[in-house]
Amino acid sequence: MGKIDALAEQHLRLYQSRLRHLDELIEKSRTRLKNHSEREIHEAPLSNMVERRDELALKLRDWEMKDPTDLTEEIQKAGPIMAVWDVLAADLERLLEKLGM
Repeated sequence: MGKIDALAEQHLRLYQSRLRHLDELIEKSRTRLKNHSEREIHEAPLSNMVERRDELALKLRDWEMKDPTDLTEEIQKAGPIMAVWDVLAADLERLLEKLGM
């Protein structure tokens, strides 16, 4: 495996890790939301966050299906996508705080 392939694989693993983190936060939010007194208020924002997570997961799957050497340019341009992951995780963490993390 060449240096570029290894770098692409490293980035994919990072995205997979972030996706797992989002999934954990979503699951915690869903669990806390079940019997929460303000469930109706928080269901729509959580649903929106899950949709955003799903869009990121599709992008990751697209990348995973490509040859690592074809990913080099896409990954270099992925800075804004990383920001989306970070913002989504922060939104989920704020929701968990509201739900009594």
